[in-house]
Amino acid sequence: MKSRTQAQDPALLVATQTDSRQSSPFLLLSAACYLILANMYYAQPILADMTADVGLTTGASGLVITMLQVGYMLGILFLGPLGDVWENRRLIVGMTLGAGCFLALAAVCHSVSPFLAAHLGIGIFSAATQVVIVFAVSLASDAMRGRVLGIVTAGLFGGIVLARPTSSLLSEFVGWRGMYGLAAAAMLLLAWMLWRQLPRTRPSVHDMGYMAMLRSLCEVPRLVPHLSLWLLVSSLSFAALTMFWTAAPLRLLQDMHYSHAAVAVFALAGLTSPPCVILAGRLLDKGYGHPLRFLGTGLATGAWLLSLSADSGWILALAAVLLDPGVNVTTVSVQQAILATRPETRARCNSISVASNFCGGALGASLGPWLLAHHGWQTVAVTGIIVLGIAFLINLQLHKKERSCSVS
Repeated sequence: MKSRTQAQDPALLVATQTDSRQSSPFLLLSAACYLILANMYYAQPILADMTADVGLTTGASGLVITMLQVGYMLGILFLGPLGDVWENRRLIVGMTLGAGCFLALAAVCHSVSPFLAAHLGIGIFSAATQVVIVFAVSLASDAMRGRVLGIVTAGLFGGIVLARPTSSLLSEFVGWRGMYGLAAAAMLLLAWMLWRQLPRTRPSVHDMGYMAMLRSLCEVPRLVPHLSLWLLVSSLSFAALTMFWTAAPLRLLQDMHYSHAAVAVFALAGLTSPPCVILAGRLLDKGYGHPLRFLGTGLATGAWLLSLSADSGWILALAAVLLDPGVNVTTVSVQQAILATRPETRARCNSISVASNFCGGALGASLGPWLLAHHGWQTVAVTGIIVLGIAFLINLQLHKKERSCSVS
């Protein structure tokens, strides 16, 4: 009787599995994050070919990216919290299959409305990445939670950076429709692998309906200490990151006359993030959360300071090499701190956290090009420094609050 009870305990199940297979479930979940989030970025380098094929004008082509982003936000808010109340393996597999179906729909669309609707669906179900992250953290023991978070989020950042060149390369050989078809097939194969390999776990919350779960999102900030301050640190850092990555390519193209191919190579500077967040995860397990957050915001601020004198692409590239790991280490550290507080609210906390980052990122993405066009690069850089300076001060306030709580 005792062994049967232990076999049904998710924590004991995962501890046994982790000992026997080491990191294999987490590597699979990292690959899942990579492949699923890449769906959000395949369209960007092939946007002109896609929109011309389905009859969307050049001026309206940005609607494709908007649909993806809006869909992802809807998925985070309305599907992501289900990780607390639904069995996670079924939820992840179902959302992965949904992403594959909408990718296949986009591949065969020949008119604008269903094409845009398909991209909305791709965005909604690509929010499975956030369910995967919470699931991975819930599988990990306390001693290796940071390490697991680092491994899984490394896949996330890898998908962001490598999706664009992958899309460009494959489209050269099979066209954009073939590229989307391959992405859909990858989702189907991934769903099958996840169903076969992932353990079943019981939801952390029972007897909560869908609408009650949505209403509870408003109550979560009161249950998690200092959540609003954590969210501010993360969203401000993310705003500084997206401000750079929307303004810097424009500076390279317009002011320094770089080619699109050269800008694509410049974007590979983001590949410094995955190994850094893996290392950060290991350090988080050793209790270095506060130093990592200060280090992350410090590195990101240093990157913006360096970019003040960005009269060449090399300086901007060096700034990107510092900025990406700095911001991502900060956001992963904040995420780990939030997810470690109350296990029964992890999925909802993560949804709120990602939605907050999304808002900060959207603000930075719109602010960067506007400041560049109206006030020049120096103003963009100074704004980035100010934003990160505020995040650093909030970090100090958080440190003081948590020290006072531990002393009392």
